[in-house]
Amino acid sequence: MRKMRGVATVEFAIVGASLMMVIFGCLEFGRATYSLAALNEGTRRAARLAAVCPINDPVIKPAVNFLGVSGFSASNVALKYLDANGAALAGTPASSSVYYVRVSVAGSIPLAIPFLSTAVSPSFTVTLPAESLGITIAADGSGVLTPC
Repeated sequence: MRKMRGVATVEFAIVGASLMMVIFGCLEFGRATYSLAALNEGTRRAARLAAVCPINDPVIKPAVNFLGVSGFSASNVALKYLDANGAALAGTPASSSVYYVRVSVAGSIPLAIPFLSTAVSPSFTVTLPAESLGITIAADGSGVLTPC
């Protein structure tokens, strides 16, 4: 009997540590899944803004992180304006030459798991046809640039 004195404590330590790892692993997996879903939706929203806002409007890139996913900023976002063939237009193109907009997001998601500090996020890319690009037609037929 004397030799079995701390067995329950040792068993509890082993089972408790294993159980805590499983619980925190599930929580971290859920948080990472939420972050990926938020970035996917943010990419779609930014592409929609790029299609209707003026070219290179400053509100487009920050729209990707509308839910505040940590580790992502406007530097993780690539915004391209495309011609009718899908080729990227350089610089600030004229709105008449833009047929499509493409928003891409790439980066990594910080994790709270020891020895595994970040997880590489898949690249999200959304391409939409350009719509108004911030130009509204006035009553006299002239185009007026309206910011978003």
